Amino acid sequence: MKTGSIICLVLFVAAAILILAQMWFTPLGAEVFTKVLITLAVLFVVALGVTLVKKEYLEEKKMKDSGYID
Repeated sequence: MKTGSIICLVLFVAAAILILAQMWFTPLGAEVFTKVLITLAVLFVVALGVTLVKKEYLEEKKMKDSGYID
């Protein structure tokens, strides 16, 4: 969970920095900027999904081991 949160935070901050840099300095063309931003968004969603599924699995396993669910 901690690793996934860190990955999501890094991707989010990278996207924010990229947006601000593009807004003020325009280092990338519009097409490349869009592709990079979409890639960061997809990676963020994948990392978040994996993190949530792993957390849910570990919680369910813990509850099964404790005898709360069958």
